[in-house]
Amino acid sequence: MAETAYDRAEIKTTEQLSEIMRDIHLDAKKKNERFDYKILRNVHFANKVKNPVTQEMNDGDSWRVMQIDNLLVTSFGVINVESKYWRGMIFHDLSEEMFSSSLDDFSAVNLSSREKEKETSQMLTNRLDRFFLPNLSEENESLTQGYTMSLEQEGRGQRTITMHTGISNPATQAELSSKLLVRYINSEITMHKQLENKNDRTIDFVKPLVYYNYYDRYDRSNSLVVGNKTKLNASDAYNCTAVANYEDLKTFIEAFRQAKRVRFSRKTLEKMIGTLKFAEDYGSF
Repeated sequence: MAETAYDRAEIKTTEQLSEIMRDIHLDAKKKNERFDYKILRNVHFANKVKNPVTQEMNDGDSWRVMQIDNLLVTSFGVINVESKYWRGMIFHDLSEEMFSSSLDDFSAVNLSSREKEKETSQMLTNRLDRFFLPNLSEENESLTQGYTMSLEQEGRGQRTITMHTGISNPATQAELSSKLLVRYINSEITMHKQLENKNDRTIDFVKPLVYYNYYDRYDRSNSLVVGNKTKLNASDAYNCTAVANYEDLKTFIEAFRQAKRVRFSRKTLEKMIGTLKFAEDYGSF
């Protein structure tokens, strides 16, 4: 069976996570620090969803099966990585920004050395001029709730614009699966006081992260990712929602580790890994 872009994204993320975590583990060992982790790939788990009418959980509710590309389970928390092997120019998780902000408010990751010499707003304007963008309006509710837009150019004449809205928005996918993952873990084991709160907020110890990991071996370049400066700041473990190259992924993981949101005991971590490992091997449904 031929390898798809979907498979390539997951495999590449797994390999890079393994390399990064091996280095962190060796560094911790030199300092006599305890550090445990497990990388899981293609995890499937099932969760009941609320009744759309009553907004309550009951026996008549349906089950939602979620798939997670990569889970990095560590003693300092869990990172839920949604991997996308998308090439071109990507506007990550936009909503009001596209309507109320100027291009000066955006940051761009993976600029070429020539583009770095220009102002970000001018560079983006030059790139966007190649595309006939759709009419984005605040009246479009699906866009104001959050979307990701990818622009791809193949040759001189062929240009593709794809709008990823709703659950097809990678940020939404990562956030929803993180919320349901907390609920799933809570239903399987009691491991942290925060898990006693059964509302729908993303609990601190599970961090959703989108990783755009396409790399052009011929041009030696990654896809250009544009978005809110806070969301693309790999050093901000609390607010960052996307990274777009190996170095930023490494920076984010170290920032997440240093943030010390939680500290799981080895026994608790083993329980959690055992539960999630079953979901990786067989699924939880």
